[in-house]
Amino acid sequence: MRFGPMGNLSHGEYIDSFTADAAAIRDVFVKAVPELSVPATPEWDLGRLVKHIGTVFVWGTAVVEQRPERVDPRSLDIGLPEERSDYGEWLVRAASKAAAVMSAADPSDDCWSWGADSHAVFWSRRLANEIGVHRWDVQSAFGDPDPIAPQLAADGLDEILENLTFRPDTDLRGVGEKLHLHATDCDGEWLITLGAEGVEFKHEHAKGDVAARATASDLLLLILGRVAPSSIETFGDVEQLDRWQQRLKF
Repeated sequence: MRFGPMGNLSHGEYIDSFTADAAAIRDVFVKAVPELSVPATPEWDLGRLVKHIGTVFVWGTAVVEQRPERVDPRSLDIGLPEERSDYGEWLVRAASKAAAVMSAADPSDDCWSWGADSHAVFWSRRLANEIGVHRWDVQSAFGDPDPIAPQLAADGLDEILENLTFRPDTDLRGVGEKLHLHATDCDGEWLITLGAEGVEFKHEHAKGDVAARATASDLLLLILGRVAPSSIETFGDVEQLDRWQQRLKF
């Protein structure tokens, strides 16, 4: 069963994706030191970033286990190791438990979420997209990162845009400014409009005030402030891309 707009992965594909990315992060972590700087998350070193990822996994797993009840993440014992050098293996264990719990759940089960979709698949999707970006962050701190897979990156863009209205820290109201994104490695186009009530988006080819054309991975990383507009093909008022990045970076 698939949910949401075009290009989404299945529940099982999300689970496979986040399991593989957890292992990839662990493989980098064991070769580095927890104090390694991560350019994409300058306020967090490698250890703090991996702690964040694992904490999200523990929370998402608990929410699906206790569906449809809401779970306060502050109430959870995340089982964090005393030694920061053990965080990589801890993350893999957290991802493994998430995979087991979510594989046993029907993706259409009612489940609390903070976003637009109140089904168990919200969390397999959220974890896959969360760790997909942060796997890139971790690898980029250690060398040349692997791109995010095209379909996952396209889905990540959809997920961000679908859930922006549920992020109280993000003000994306405007007067009709339009951004067009065109993926070169999958069937993905987005026309994003900033209106008085917030963001609206459609999957269509249309002219925007500014446009960007690149792989789906680079488009997602662009929107999240991890890739500079100068590194990809752009058209129109490029300064608007800077404003988008400032508003959406996390």
